Amino acid sequence: MWFLNGILLAGAAAFLIPLIIHLLNKRRVVTVAWGAMHLLHEALRQKKRNVRVEQLLLLIARISIPILLALLLARPVFTLLRQLPGLNKNSLVVVLDNSYSMRAPGEGGTARDQARNHLRRIFSELPGGSDVSIILAGSPPRLLMAQPSTAMDVVTEAMDSEPSLSGPVKINEAFQLAQAELKRMGNAGREVLFISDFQQTDWRNAVEGGTVPALDALSKNEPKPLLTFLRVPSELQENLSIASVDPSAFVVAREQAIALRTRIQNHGTRAYQDIAVHLEADGVRLRTTRVSIAPNAETVLTLSHAFDTPGDHSLTVRLEGDSFPEDNAFSLVIPVREQVNTLIVHGENKSGTALEGDADFLQIALTPHQSAEVTLKDVIRTGLVDYRQLRDKATEGAEVVILANVPKLNDKQTKDLEEFVKRGGGLLIFAGPDMDLRWYEKDFYRDGKGLLPAAISGFGHVDEGQSPARVLSQRFTHPATTYFNDARGLRLQDGSFSHWVRFDKIQGDTRVLLSLDRGDALLVEKPFGKGRVLAVASTANARWNNLPLQPVFVPLTQRLVTYLATQNAAPQFQMCGTLLRAPLDITKEKSEYVLTDPFNKIHELVAKKDETGAVYVDYAATYAPGLYELRPKVPNANEPTRRFAFNLDPSESNLTATASEKTREVASRMNAGYAESYDEYARLDRSRRHGTELWQPILVLLLLFLFGEVFLQQRIGKA
Repeated sequence: MWFLNGILLAGAAAFLIPLIIHLLNKRRVVTVAWGAMHLLHEALRQKKRNVRVEQLLLLIARISIPILLALLLARPVFTLLRQLPGLNKNSLVVVLDNSYSMRAPGEGGTARDQARNHLRRIFSELPGGSDVSIILAGSPPRLLMAQPSTAMDVVTEAMDSEPSLSGPVKINEAFQLAQAELKRMGNAGREVLFISDFQQTDWRNAVEGGTVPALDALSKNEPKPLLTFLRVPSELQENLSIASVDPSAFVVAREQAIALRTRIQNHGTRAYQDIAVHLEADGVRLRTTRVSIAPNAETVLTLSHAFDTPGDHSLTVRLEGDSFPEDNAFSLVIPVREQVNTLIVHGENKSGTALEGDADFLQIALTPHQSAEVTLKDVIRTGLVDYRQLRDKATEGAEVVILANVPKLNDKQTKDLEEFVKRGGGLLIFAGPDMDLRWYEKDFYRDGKGLLPAAISGFGHVDEGQSPARVLSQRFTHPATTYFNDARGLRLQDGSFSHWVRFDKIQGDTRVLLSLDRGDALLVEKPFGKGRVLAVASTANARWNNLPLQPVFVPLTQRLVTYLATQNAAPQFQMCGTLLRAPLDITKEKSEYVLTDPFNKIHELVAKKDETGAVYVDYAATYAPGLYELRPKVPNANEPTRRFAFNLDPSESNLTATASEKTREVASRMNAGYAESYDEYARLDRSRRHGTELWQPILVLLLLFLFGEVFLQQRIGKA
């Protein structure tokens, strides 16, 4: 037997109070001699015996009341009754790793299959009346069933039908959900069982001594739940994967080639020779390339394709040759457009010399084929206007507006530009020496309410004799800059800067995309209404920097412009588990759509409107990688099929598991039991599972003693 609140047993010492009072009262009895006493002697002797018995019973009742009350508050658990049927109901929360790494094959089947077999046996051994809840721990963690269930066949059926397709395990988020789930479960015996392959990439932080805050909160629950780690081994260590596919542009023109820089990674210790890499467009295989990859290495190759019809098209890079095919494909959706209309607003071109104007390099970079007078078509079409001639409705038909060294705008121009961005347009701002900083601060920034993403605190420059400033080397994560992560490609760091404006008050929704090695921001972004604004701290010509003279300037400016032009379109790809949201025309509210997932299953969706008036359809269960296609339920020639690409998180491709001894250390540090097989778990469970709480019978006894104490007190008083 043990106690859930053992410290409260100290309250049992209160039984001394009625005992001391009884003994003190007994010492006060005084014997008085009385002449006629002998006549009542026999009757008194009989009566005295009865009174002593009743007083002893009253004393026992009064002593028992505080003892029973202390036991009741301490909540005793009687473990010897655990073998009796129905007396040891348990509440079990299973945190089940359902990430892609659990699907890696092995001699004993996949880790996923082993985990489910273990759980079936565990469920079959639970005492009758026990309830179970399963949390799927991949990205994002979620409940398998809406409510805990005592029907083990229902739980097992739900577990077997779940596809187990998800991203990396989010340990802290999963335990947060487990804590919330425990509060909904009704038995005294409580356990949280974490069953996983303990993939190294998921557990690196914990192995290195990092904390899991949700576990600390879980340990403070009363009664404290048992925590157990059950490891299911994943035997496969060799794996090839497509780590990334970076397109050369967000949008391309019809018959304009798009290049896909593909990075293929070998996570194992064996070399792969002549691996087939296929390029597919809209589900049709176009061509095959063969590559060889050394152990624990990667290779990069570039594939290209041109589409001859406008619309949203898909491109998929797929490889063959290893035992784990789930991460052997990477899909993208490429918008093919006739053109992207861009309006360039420039400042005063005082010199009139070629390539010294504020917009000269921009026009060449955005329309390189037109500038070179070749027959190839540019997707971006530019218009050019002096800032003083920016008239009403000048932005009509434009998708992106660029301001290049514009001194300032009048109130009407500013208002029209704000309305343009609010409706979903994109604005790209390049700084310059002619900028009226007072106007930009007062009217264009407006304490964060205007178009300018950040305040400007002045100018920065490089003193004579100092080395120029350069773009800070870092891992780029923004869609417009990820293309420049590969050092073997075009380098943003090749550009040098002598002057720039200093952005200040970077707060709220504003974020820094590029920085200079001097600590100042170079490129910042801010959402504004349905549109976005990008601001560059230096010039679009070679006046303050030499970036326009570098080959990287062309893809950089094109990616910035096409990013702004396609910001409200579907992303080229998303990670599995993220929300699929398709914006629709406002007239489509309550319209019916069908979504086809990568398994060719059909899901019916209904368009809805949010509080801002935007109409869209949502689909959250994007756990499988591949292409999702959305079309009206009733075919409509004016509403073509829309495609969405979802890919596996690349961290799932490294199948290396955390070493067994390291996992045991983590379990020990977290006060968790640890097992590497069902038999080991069963032995651990038998040695520590909760017994039966006895507070209910103790409460009944307490009530009986209270009633008995009142009854005896009245009886003795009458006597």
